[in-house]
Amino acid sequence: MAALLLLSPQYGYALPFFDSLPKFKIRVPEDRELQGWLRDQLNEQRKSSSVLKSYDDPLDVARYERGTLEKLLRSRGYYDGRVRQSVTDGEILYRVVPGRQFRIKSLDVRMPAHLKAGFDGVGLQEGDPLDAEKVTAGVKKIETYLAENACLLNVDVTYKATVIHSEHAARVQYRVADSPEVHIGQVQVQGVETVNEEFLRKRVQLKPGDCFSRSKLDAAKLRLLRTNLIAGVNAEVSAPYEGMVDITFLVIERKHRTVRLGVGYASDEGAGVSAGWEHRNILGRGEKIEVETRVSEITQSLTGELLVPRFFRDDQNFTAKAEASNEDRESYQAEAITFGGTISRRHTKHRTFSIGSELKFSDVQEEGEESENYNLLAFPLGLKIDTTDNLLDAHRGATIAMEVKPYFDLKGSGTRFVKNTLVATGYLTAEEVRYDPTLAVRIKAGVISGIDNLDIPADERFYAGGGGSVRGYAYQALGPRRLIPSTVAGEPPTLSDPIGGRALSEVSFEGRFRFTETWGGVLFLDGGNAYADPQPSFDDLYWGAGIGVRYMTSFAPLRFDIAFPLDRRDDLDDSRYQIYVSLGQAF
Repeated sequence: MAALLLLSPQYGYALPFFDSLPKFKIRVPEDRELQGWLRDQLNEQRKSSSVLKSYDDPLDVARYERGTLEKLLRSRGYYDGRVRQSVTDGEILYRVVPGRQFRIKSLDVRMPAHLKAGFDGVGLQEGDPLDAEKVTAGVKKIETYLAENACLLNVDVTYKATVIHSEHAARVQYRVADSPEVHIGQVQVQGVETVNEEFLRKRVQLKPGDCFSRSKLDAAKLRLLRTNLIAGVNAEVSAPYEGMVDITFLVIERKHRTVRLGVGYASDEGAGVSAGWEHRNILGRGEKIEVETRVSEITQSLTGELLVPRFFRDDQNFTAKAEASNEDRESYQAEAITFGGTISRRHTKHRTFSIGSELKFSDVQEEGEESENYNLLAFPLGLKIDTTDNLLDAHRGATIAMEVKPYFDLKGSGTRFVKNTLVATGYLTAEEVRYDPTLAVRIKAGVISGIDNLDIPADERFYAGGGGSVRGYAYQALGPRRLIPSTVAGEPPTLSDPIGGRALSEVSFEGRFRFTETWGGVLFLDGGNAYADPQPSFDDLYWGAGIGVRYMTSFAPLRFDIAFPLDRRDDLDDSRYQIYVSLGQAF
C-alpha cells in the first residue's frame, strides 16, 4: 500500500493513475509553518471539491485555487496578503506574500455582570493574531459556559470583528443577547402508542425545578433516540410563567419489528443463507427478542435471544440466549443445544464488563472416533474496550475484547478446562490523503489450559483458516493434524484433517480506500495458525494475501474478497485461491 502513495513536502499528495488534478507548489518566503498549513488546506479542498473536478485546464484550477488561498490568508489575519500563480509544464506554482498579520487591538465580552464574574475568557487576549478559527471558537466557549452555569431560556452569542487596515489591527466584541433565566416545570412525553410513557419520561432525566438548559434538552432527546424505540423526537418549550417553562417531547415511535434475509458465499464453505426476525419492544420498555436461523452446507443453527436493557441499573443489560446447532466439518460432526445468560455493565463510555453462565449439551464425533456426549457448564467473564467511530465500518479508534471462560462437565467425566481469548483491533485513517486510506489491524490470540488437547471437545478447540481468520486457506485448514497409518503395507502414513488445538495466533492487516461515496477497495494480508500446545506463537504463521471490493450500503459495506495462500501446501491440496462474499468489513 505504501508504494502507491506519493508523499512529498512540496507537492500535493496523490495516488498515481487516479489523481487528475495538476501538481502544485506553494512558496511563502521565510514562513514554513504558514506554507505547510496552506498546502494542507489546499490538499483537503482537492479531496472534496466538485468544482475542481470539472476543470480540465490547469490555468482554470490555478485561478480557482488562488481565490481559496486568499480566503485562507484572511482567516489567519493576513488581510493584505497577495497570491500569484503560474503554470509551467502542467504544474502550478503559487507565490504567496502574506504581508503583516493583523492583531487584536481590543477585546470585549458583553454578558450580564453576575454571569461574567465567573467566566475565565474566550482564550484570546489583546495582541493575539486575528485568527478566524480562534475567534469563532470563542463563541463556543461562551455558549458552553452559559449552558453549564446559567438557566437562560435562549443562548444567543454573536461576535463582531472590526478590521482597522491603517493599524493592521482589529476590534473584537462578543455579545450575549438578553434572555430570561428559567427553571423546568412539567415534563411530558407525547406521541407514544406501544412504548411505556413512564419509561421514556425517566429516560429524559429532567425533573421539575431543574435549571433550564438547551444542552440538557439536546441530551434528553439523544437519550430517547438511544433507546432504539424512537425514530424522531422534537421538544416544545412553553412560554415562561413565574420563572418556569414546561417541556413537551413529541416522539415518533420506530417500527419495532424487523425481518432480515441474508446470503453469503465462500469458496471454502459454500453458499449460506440466513433469516431473522426481531421485536425491539416486546414488553413495552425496550426489551428486544430476536430469532435467527442460518443454513449453509456445513452448519445449521437456530438462535433465540432476549435483551433486557437497563437491568436494575441504567448502565446494565441482561441477555438470555438459546441455540440449537449442527456442524458437519471435515474433522468432526457436532450437534449441540446451548442455554445461557449474561449481565453486562458499562463501566465508562468505552469500557464494558460482563459475567454470565452457559449450559451446553452436545454430541461430538471426531473423524475415526466414537461419538461422545458432554454437558458443559461455563461461566464466561469478559471485558471490552471500544473507542471506534463506527461499529460496522470503523475509520479510527481501537477495540480490545478479552474473555476468560471456565468449563466443567456435569456428567462427572472430569473434563475441566479454561478457554481464554484476546482480540484487539485498531484503525487509522489519513483524511488528508485522497481516497481516505485506512490502515486496519487485527490481532487475536487464544489459549486453552487445564486439559490435554484431544480431551477437549472438538467443537471447543481453536482452528485457523477461512474468511474470518486467514483468508486464502480453507475453513479450519490450519493447525495440528494426526498421522493416520496406511492400510497398505509399505505406504507412508497420511495426515488427518485438522484436529484443532489449545492455542491460536492470528494477525491481519488491511489497507482500505474509498474511491467514491459507494465504492471502495481493500488490500489485505492475513497470518495465523493453531497449536496443540497452549503456547501461541507469531513466528510460524501461515500467510495469505488478496484484494477486495467494497460497495457501501446504507447499513454496512458489501464485501467481495479474493485471497491467495502465500504458503501453499501441495501435499494438503491447498487451493490456489479462495473467494468470500458477505456483508460488513472483515473486522
